[in-house]
Amino acid sequence: MNSPDHEPITLVIADDHPVTRDGLALILSTESQFVVLGQADDGLEAVELYRRFLPTVLILDLQMPKLNGFGVTTRLRQEFPDAQILLFTTYDGDEDIHRAMHAGARGYILKDARRVELVQAIRTVASGARYLSPPIGAILADSQTAPPLTDRERTVLKLLAEGKANKEISFALNISESTVKTHVAALIAKLGATSRTEAALLAVKRGFLRG
Repeated sequence: MNSPDHEPITLVIADDHPVTRDGLALILSTESQFVVLGQADDGLEAVELYRRFLPTVLILDLQMPKLNGFGVTTRLRQEFPDAQILLFTTYDGDEDIHRAMHAGARGYILKDARRVELVQAIRTVASGARYLSPPIGAILADSQTAPPLTDRERTVLKLLAEGKANKEISFALNISESTVKTHVAALIAKLGATSRTEAALLAVKRGFLRG
């Protein structure tokens, strides 16, 4: 959906925090080119409002009730391949960013961004181009050198972060404790951690645990 400068850019805002959502709508409504059509406070409502209004850009929080930003993005991009979705979130984990972009988001910007950058991000995404704020671009660049985790390692990491001991992980995955120890050692090395506790903390920070 390309939007020349003289055409209005219609918006739907999805965020489960009313103050954030209302404040964002108020700020954006002062821009003459922007028209806020609706606001959603959960992921399912975001999908419904998108279907109803077909906005130029959906501004979407990552963590919301009923359906998170990954789910909303995946669902809408399957139904509307040209949907322009801008993630507007506090989460800056490289795994969060990779998953959002893989799902089909066109932009990713943090909530501490200045108004001028948010406006630029919306206009860029509305034009059909990608927008990553500078901090997000830097995080992605750094993550390119990190060794990827296997699917099994991701599963072990999630259980480890839930506080499960090796024996419990072994039982849950039907593998030997020695195999669990091997996976945990690999995780600690790949994440650059010094212990399983630090590996669990990094899993949370980088976004490996968000569904």
